[in-house]
Amino acid sequence: MKISILIPTKNRLPILRETLHNIYFVNKLPKEDFEVIVSNDGDDDLSILSEEFPFKNLKIVKNTHNHGAAGNRNNAADYAQYEILQFLDDDILITENFLEKVIYWHELIEGKIIFSGYITYSEALKKTVLKNSFAKYRLVYIYDDWQNKRYNRLLNNDSLYETSMVVMATLSISKKLFYTFNGFNEDYIFGLEDWDFFERLKKEHIRFLIDTKCICYHNELDYFILDNWINREKRGMYDVVINCNNNKIAQNHPTWYTNTPLKKSDPKDVKLLKLKKIFCSFPPVYNFIHFLAIYGEKIKLPDSFLFRLYNALWLGATYRSFREAYKEIFNNN
Repeated sequence: MKISILIPTKNRLPILRETLHNIYFVNKLPKEDFEVIVSNDGDDDLSILSEEFPFKNLKIVKNTHNHGAAGNRNNAADYAQYEILQFLDDDILITENFLEKVIYWHELIEGKIIFSGYITYSEALKKTVLKNSFAKYRLVYIYDDWQNKRYNRLLNNDSLYETSMVVMATLSISKKLFYTFNGFNEDYIFGLEDWDFFERLKKEHIRFLIDTKCICYHNELDYFILDNWINREKRGMYDVVINCNNNKIAQNHPTWYTNTPLKKSDPKDVKLLKLKKIFCSFPPVYNFIHFLAIYGEKIKLPDSFLFRLYNALWLGATYRSFREAYKEIFNNN
């Protein structure tokens, strides 16, 4: 089997360059056994990459589908010629045996599967970012907890698990199976396209597998800054409201029903969460929490306290952004 590596990207040239470096100079799979297709949904001129990586198996194409992750991934898939589609986010650094393991499992396990590698952070990145409390929050309080919830059932005595979800950042799937499900739904954006894709596969009993020894590194250094992370989370909320309004099935997603107006019929836990979000989104409260978080980092307040502040900022910022978009869209309907 041969493999097509599909990289959707948007305005992250320096980080994309590192991703390509690992594919061509760290990975051990021979170049004749893979191709790389970079689909550009942004404004960066990526032609310089053809000079830096002058290999025949590298294609750089402009996204002609809808803007967003779904369209950009589908666009990359249009150019793929090999049996396995390996989707790779532009900030993922593969390790030397990553592609060989992906091919191994697809060849070994017959049937309908999708596969993901194990995403972690490199020791070099950890040393760089773990000097501040917010980085610890992202790495430990959010990331490690999320990773640990992914594994359901060990399939062998080593490292292969069957899971309830996989990460789109490193998803691989056969080309035939991908087109059986018509790719990603381009009506969905900001993560909902992943949720929709997985839900459609689950209904057809597709197996989700992950190998914890198939390692790759998340190179998202630019999102270890508090305000950068908050702003990214806020931007996505407008897209969530549009998608959930246009696609009613998406209203089953927690991002929708935990941010819509408080109702008597809400379950108790949802009511409590909404009340927390309302309180944290109140501008004087939010601004005070933000000040306390920034100042608290300077005076070295305990991480456990700062983690609660970061979480409160996320609740307040995303709720306020969601509500602004909700009012704008529904007042115009």
